[in-house]
Amino acid sequence: MGLDEVVAEIDAAAAADAGAVLKQAAQEKELLLAEAREKARSLTQERLAEAQRQLDRTRVREIAGAELEVKRARLSMERDILAAAAEGAARKVSALPQPQDEELLLAILKKAGAPGFRIFSARKNEAFLRTRLEYTYAGNIECLGGVLLESPDGSVRMDFTYEAIMRDVVERTTKDIYDLLFRR
Repeated sequence: MGLDEVVAEIDAAAAADAGAVLKQAAQEKELLLAEAREKARSLTQERLAEAQRQLDRTRVREIAGAELEVKRARLSMERDILAAAAEGAARKVSALPQPQDEELLLAILKKAGAPGFRIFSARKNEAFLRTRLEYTYAGNIECLGGVLLESPDGSVRMDFTYEAIMRDVVERTTKDIYDLLFRR
């Protein structure tokens, strides 16, 4: 066997070995690429799922915040409406014609039934109330109308001013007023 033949045989063996190594390397490369692609796909899915969870949480927070803001605005509007209704009632009460006002005062005094008590009232009702002999007129107070009764020793005070009566009515009927104005 000649040197050329030995070199050719070595070249052929080396080429075969190189082909086998290249084939094995290509297979390993494909296997590694497939694993990397699967890992990237899995990681992408995990990140997308986490992004969706964050988006859902953000959406829930935003919706809850918007609902809270709507509730605040509604409560503010309802409070404004109730305040306007109370102001309207106070204007009507303060503008009662004198005969009707005096009739209400007599009804309050009859219901209170506290002869001997001192009586306080708005300045506009002073002249009328001074004629009620079973009471001692004690002076003026700032109010829309009605009376404040005080026992002779000052230990008992009964507030029958129109403001106190309206406040009591509102407290007792707030739910009904609210339902009437805002529920359907």
